[in-house]
Amino acid sequence: MKSRNTIAFGRSARRAGLIAGALALTTGLTLSTAAQSLELIYGSWVSPRHSVMRNGMPEFFKDVSKATKGAITWRMVAGGQLADAKGTIPGLKGGLFDGGFVIPPFAPSYIPAINLMFSTQFFGADSVAATGAVLETLMLHCPQCRAEAQKNGIVLLGGFATTPFYLMCRDKVATPADMKGKKIRAVGGAIATIRMAGGTPVAMSPAAATQALQRGAVDCVLGPTSWLRSYGYQDVVKYVNQYPLGMTGPAMHLGFSRKRFLSLTLDQRKAMVGAAARSSAIAAIKGYILNDETIEAGAKKKGVTFIPASNAFDAIIAKREKEQRESNLKASARFNIPEPGKMLDALEAAGNKWKGLSKDIGRDVDKLAAALQREIYDKVDPEKL
Repeated sequence: MKSRNTIAFGRSARRAGLIAGALALTTGLTLSTAAQSLELIYGSWVSPRHSVMRNGMPEFFKDVSKATKGAITWRMVAGGQLADAKGTIPGLKGGLFDGGFVIPPFAPSYIPAINLMFSTQFFGADSVAATGAVLETLMLHCPQCRAEAQKNGIVLLGGFATTPFYLMCRDKVATPADMKGKKIRAVGGAIATIRMAGGTPVAMSPAAATQALQRGAVDCVLGPTSWLRSYGYQDVVKYVNQYPLGMTGPAMHLGFSRKRFLSLTLDQRKAMVGAAARSSAIAAIKGYILNDETIEAGAKKKGVTFIPASNAFDAIIAKREKEQRESNLKASARFNIPEPGKMLDALEAAGNKWKGLSKDIGRDVDKLAAALQREIYDKVDPEKL
């Protein structure tokens, strides 16, 4: 008897076939006999208005096309038409599409080591340092991560860490006491933080949380300011508490089918790797840091109230920072992650290193791209991914 997941995947495959067929008829996918251009499909489960889909991905597509002299082009099929967040890794492995947005907590059984990294929160507001730290650890210091990717038929080339997560709520939440009894969308390490504060964490994708907020199934969403527009929260929530409750990463917008990646020439694979640093820098700074400020201004015009950060959550964050490593190591045992302590040590060391680098980088996309290239991507061998 087929499982629900098998049946659902079959339906997704049939739907993907119909969509791909329609695209082929209208735009001529596969190889163009005139230009010998291979058009690849990026299947995004988030809306095309998502900050990274509007910023990081288009530039990646352009850079790859330029570096390959037009031999590779990309088409984005967004909004979950090909797969949802949980189905992205199976979709990539099964060849339903060639690239996708991979978020670890939506696929913990596939990539438990990477999810452990994602569950390790960075506190404060230095998302540039957090981006550098998670990418350096992922690409250079985590053989467990590479093994997981290979096992699941994917190649992970880049991503970013989010800006700080804030409480975005239907009703006013100014202190931890206001969180008691509140159902709050959270994933990864943020689940423990919400529990410590007395809230009830509810795990779901940020896209699913939009309707949950509208129906009252959740009271708040824990996420970065950019999500107010990316997922339409600004039309539902009335308050945003600006106390930073942690940042997470890597959110991997540059996830690819391993079979497709290996089918490319070595120069084409090098072009993909070569475009990753700039795309990741754009996603981190334009897609989140700068975008947050623009969206905050727009949300205020819509009547959303932003509550300035106070010291109300200091004790909870201090407690979370103190116990985070031990709780993550315990969680890793459930998934039999090899040598999780070494990965967490590497992540901490990278974090300290990138805190120093970020002081000079600031909000400069070119500086961050250059640092990511120098410190990480120049050391990545496309033949060993």
